[in-house]
Amino acid sequence: MRPRTNRDDYHTMSREQQVNLIRLRTGHNRLNAHMNRKFKLAPSPTCACGQEDQTAEHILQRCPLLDEERKEVWPSPTPLQTKLYGSRQELEKTTSFITSAGLIV
Repeated sequence: MRPRTNRDDYHTMSREQQVNLIRLRTGHNRLNAHMNRKFKLAPSPTCACGQEDQTAEHILQRCPLLDEERKEVWPSPTPLQTKLYGSRQELEKTTSFITSAGLIV
């Protein structure tokens, strides 16, 4: 295989940021929904807020427990697609949100 000659926004990020993003994108992560359904390591797929399953979409878009952190990072509503596949600036916002929320994905 030949090495990449051009690097997109995702590939210019740190390894840790890339890992977090790919886990959020694919759903293969340490959030309750995946850990319960796939490995039975979480007692329930439900988020701590109790409203719905703890998935990447839930924590990035709707979880009421993370509203303050979400509004600090994204003051105006931002589509999930942008948070996971947007520009480098948007991708960095997503990874900083995960870190500031204290989530391990």
